[in-house]
Amino acid sequence: MDNQMAQMAKTSWAPEIDVRVANPPPALLKKYTAKEKAFFYDYANFVVRLVRNENVTDRIHHVISMERIVIDKPVDIRVMVFPARTFHGRQNRVLHGSYSQSASQISLYPLRIPREWIRRDGTDLFRTGFEGLSQRKLKLLSQISESAVSTMIHEILHVKFQQRSMSRYGEEALVQKLEREFMQGWEEWILVPIQQALSMIS
Repeated sequence: MDNQMAQMAKTSWAPEIDVRVANPPPALLKKYTAKEKAFFYDYANFVVRLVRNENVTDRIHHVISMERIVIDKPVDIRVMVFPARTFHGRQNRVLHGSYSQSASQISLYPLRIPREWIRRDGTDLFRTGFEGLSQRKLKLLSQISESAVSTMIHEILHVKFQQRSMSRYGEEALVQKLEREFMQGWEEWILVPIQQALSMIS
């Protein structure tokens, strides 16, 4: 009876409901120029719209259904405005996302994009409209979108497996394997969500 009541206390999860843009600390805001801040806020709002797009939520709900992921309390999902710092001594490794079980919080970070390029060419990336973008910018948007969706799936899988007290490395290996499986063929369906998310910003 106790197990039955515990299961009833858990709920089906629609994580897109809880996605929000994080509030950066004032000290971090001071490190960026006006153009850079405008770019990264546009980036964050684009990711929120992308994750809430019906085509994307259908796939996320598929992951949750297939993996039978249930939660017993809300999970706060923050879209971070600025990139995470690189790992100490490992400049090529950048954090794309994280899940804190104790805080019940997922954080999604933007890609690291050269700040000089942002100031020179990037300010219109999310405002020009899909048809007006160069091939280079379309490729970057695809990378941004793939990273956002795959990271969301990755961290949602951590929500499941951190409940099982697996070893850190065993959990990460399994999560990466499942993430690759669920993201197979992403190039074929990502364009429509990108176009729709862009149209809501521009």
